[in-house]
Amino acid sequence: MINRRTLVLLALVLFGNGWAWSQQRGGVLKPSQGERLPGDRPTFVKASPRTGTQRVEMFRDTMLPGTSTGVHVHAQADEFFYVVNGNGLGLVDGIETPIEADDIVFVPRGHDHRVKSLGPSPLELVFLVDRPGLASDFREGRSDAVAKKRRLTLEEWNRISQKYGTTHKTIE
Repeated sequence: MINRRTLVLLALVLFGNGWAWSQQRGGVLKPSQGERLPGDRPTFVKASPRTGTQRVEMFRDTMLPGTSTGVHVHAQADEFFYVVNGNGLGLVDGIETPIEADDIVFVPRGHDHRVKSLGPSPLELVFLVDRPGLASDFREGRSDAVAKKRRLTLEEWNRISQKYGTTHKTIE
């Protein structure tokens, strides 16, 4: 017989933070739900193949002032950033544009891009890629950084990210 503790642990392993969507039914994901990625930066995987999606991944990220995604390129995925709150800069193919709440940054696959938080408050983003892989990239890279107790170097990030179709040009 399975006790309650074992059942709860099994559910957390199978369904992350107590939720998973059926591919047929969909559902509602509350703000507190999702997979929090390792590290200090509050980034959540809101939708991925682990939760039932087949072709997209969605994230919620909070970037402290002065932080950046670094310039990078996704070889096989289009990416959309929706600015929920805050101010920053969106860079696509060398063209930098101020961004603020309700702006959308579209990055076609194969194009260099970066998002940077300017402050004074954090830059809150929801972003989506049209091909799975970014969540695995983030899980592996952030877990590695936590284990090493330091930021990864550009070379370390690329060793991980290139498996998932991303190449980093800078980490700042």
